[in-house]
Amino acid sequence: MKVAIFGLGSIGRRHARCFREAGAAEIIGMDPVAERREQFVAELEAPAVASEQEALAASPDLVVVASPNTFHVRQAMMAAEAGCALLVEKPLGTDLAGAESLVRAVRERGLYFHMGSNWKFHPAFLKMKQVLESGAIGQVTGGQVIAGQWLPDWHPWEDYRNMYAARASLGGGAIFDTHEIDYLTWLLGEARELIGLKAHTGLLEIETEDVAACVIRFAGGALVTLLTDYIQRTPKRSYFLSGSEGSLEWDLRSGEIAVWRAGEPAPERSSVHLADANEMYVAQARRVLSDLKSGGRALTDENHALAVLQMQLAWRDEKPFQRDPGVT
Repeated sequence: MKVAIFGLGSIGRRHARCFREAGAAEIIGMDPVAERREQFVAELEAPAVASEQEALAASPDLVVVASPNTFHVRQAMMAAEAGCALLVEKPLGTDLAGAESLVRAVRERGLYFHMGSNWKFHPAFLKMKQVLESGAIGQVTGGQVIAGQWLPDWHPWEDYRNMYAARASLGGGAIFDTHEIDYLTWLLGEARELIGLKAHTGLLEIETEDVAACVIRFAGGALVTLLTDYIQRTPKRSYFLSGSEGSLEWDLRSGEIAVWRAGEPAPERSSVHLADANEMYVAQARRVLSDLKSGGRALTDENHALAVLQMQLAWRDEKPFQRDPGVT
């Protein structure tokens, strides 16, 4: 299996390493920046080219789009037109028309598509899904999710003001960066409504929103609040879900899931530490390669990716989102 990586920043190089570990026979990189190509060649001992056309001329089986957000649709469309399977980092795109065109192209060609969703391969998320599907806390009625980090700490080796996250022209911002809408709809089912706000606090020298909050109503009736930002001085990722028979709590810092059941004096606690974050990326790469060999359906397909983007766009524009339950 030959894998081409479009975009050789930190996430692109991570994907390259993980697909190699997962068993990809060949890796080729693409980035217009010479310094990034040189770093990729030195680190991966694999070839790197300067344009999408050169990479596609090598006939890759799979293209991983790990470029800044505004390039996702254009680069993925080029790969789709060449008949390649796709893994596109979130978000699917930064505008609805382009994303819808890409999804049509994927469907018409019958191509494999997976949106980057590495946390679905983390033991904490797998455990949370198992708990919810078992009915251990009954019908989920509400929840609270927090996910944030101080942006300058993301890539301490570079000036955060030059990162894609800080620049509107590259599709940055806390809303497009969050994975949580994807994961919440995976855990709780289809979202029917979203009302959200965003803010630019001025604490960072960036063009994009650095804090955003929303409320989501799910088809099953649950109401969940989501706070995501670039300004938490200590990294935070936590989930709290309440149900008719109990509640579930997970916090990345503690590495523990607690399941509280009605009438029981203490929760059931599970350790869900992951020693190396690369493990979930390798697991994702293995799943994608396995799907391609077996003809399996992606865990996070183009339909789901488009539904998530529709919600992100409404949130970004501070417009209410509402999904007709009769529309798929």
